[in-house]
Amino acid sequence: MKVLIADDEIDLTRALGAILKYSEYEVKIANNGEEALKIAENEKFDILILDVMMPKKTGIEVVEELRKKNINTPILMLTAKAETEDKVEGLDKGADDYLTKPFEKDELLARIRALVRKNENRTKKIKIGNVTLDKEENELYSDKASFHLNSKESELMELLVGNQSEKIGEKEIKNRIWGKDENIKIVPMYISYLQNKFEALGANVQIVNNNGYALESIVVK
Repeated sequence: MKVLIADDEIDLTRALGAILKYSEYEVKIANNGEEALKIAENEKFDILILDVMMPKKTGIEVVEELRKKNINTPILMLTAKAETEDKVEGLDKGADDYLTKPFEKDELLARIRALVRKNENRTKKIKIGNVTLDKEENELYSDKASFHLNSKESELMELLVGNQSEKIGEKEIKNRIWGKDENIKIVPMYISYLQNKFEALGANVQIVNNNGYALESIVVK
C-alpha cells in the first residue's frame, strides 16, 4: 500500500511516516500543497493524507484540482480546526474523510483501512460503449470476444476511462503508469495494443491522439 502524506509540519510528517512505515505502508512525503499536487498527479497511490492548511496550495485546493483531473484516489484530510464549514467544503470538493488534530495513531490507521476498503469495494466493472473492462480480472470483453490484459494495459484502460472528458499527454501517461525513468516510446506501443483489441472486439469506441490521447465514440458498421 502506497501513501502520500502532505503537511507543512515537518515533525508531524516524520511521525506519521514512521507510524505508517511500521505498519508496512510505503510512504512519500510532501511539505506544501503545490508539491503534493505534482506528486499525486504523477504517481499512483492507494490513499492521500492532506493537511487542510498548507503553503502554496491548501489541501482543499489540491483535492479540487485532483478531482477535476479525474484522479479518484481516496483522500483523508487533516485539520487543526473543528469548524463544520471547513469539513463541508472539503467533502464537497471531493475529500473522502476528515481527521481533526490531535488524533490517536489507532484512529488514523482505522480511517485509512476504512477508506481503502471502500475504494476496493467500488465497482469492479466499467462499461465503455459496447465494451466492458473487468478491473478485478484484468479482462476487456464484448459480446464478440474477450481479452486478458496485462497489468499495464489494465492501468492504461482505467486512466483513459477516468479521463474521458479531457485528453492525456504521453508524458503524463508514462509518468503515472510506468514512472519517470521509462522511455516515452512505451506509451504509443501500449496504445496500439489496446486499439488492436478494440478492433477485434468490434468496439464502438477507439483511442484517438490529437495532442493527447482520449477515447472517442465511433459508428460500427
